[in-house]
Amino acid sequence: MKILIIGSTGTIGSAIYNTLRNEYKEVYGAHRNSDLYPVDITDKASIKNLFEKLPKLDAVINAAGTASWKPLSELKEKDYLLGIHSKLMGQVNLVHVATDYLSDNASITLTTGILAEHYEPNATSLSLVNGAIHSFVNAASNEIDRGIRLNVVAPGAIAGDFPEDQKFAGYLPVKMNEVVDVYKQVLTNNSTGTIYKKY
Repeated sequence: MKILIIGSTGTIGSAIYNTLRNEYKEVYGAHRNSDLYPVDITDKASIKNLFEKLPKLDAVINAAGTASWKPLSELKEKDYLLGIHSKLMGQVNLVHVATDYLSDNASITLTTGILAEHYEPNATSLSLVNGAIHSFVNAASNEIDRGIRLNVVAPGAIAGDFPEDQKFAGYLPVKMNEVVDVYKQVLTNNSTGTIYKKY
C-alpha cells in the first residue's frame, strides 16, 4: 500500500507517519517545509504539484490545517477566513485534486476534531470549520468515482499536549496511540462518508 501523510511533522501527523512507515513499505510524508515533498494545502497548485511527484497512491491522510483561536467578540472576518482558507478549503481542494491521482478503491482521510459538536471557549472559528468538513464528507463521499472512499477522523485533545486530568470541550484527552489506531482502521476497512470520533 502506497500512503501519503500530509502534515507529517505535526502533532498527530508525525505520529501517524512514524507508525505507518514501520508497517508499510511506501509511506510518504509531506509538509510545508519539506525538502522532498513540500505542500501548502491553502494553494491548490501546490497540492497538485505534490501528487505529480508521487506514484499512484492507495491512500492519503491529511493532518494539516489551521484556524483562529479567539473569543467570539474578537473574531473578525479575516479570522474566520484563516480557517476557511486553510483547514476547510485546504481539505476540500485536497479531495478534488487527490481523486485524479489515486488508485481505484483508494482511501482519503481528513481530520477535524471534537469542536465540530462540543463547545470550548475561544474555539468558535474551529467549530465552524470542523462542522463544515463533516457536512462536506457526508455529501461528497456519495459522488466520488472509482470506489474511492472519503472519511474523517475527529479526535479530542491529545494527552501529553494537553493535561491528562483536564477536560477539553467536556471530555478528557485521548491517547495518541488510540487516535493513530483509528486512522489505521480507516485505511483498511470499506467505510465511506463516516466521521470517526475519538473522544
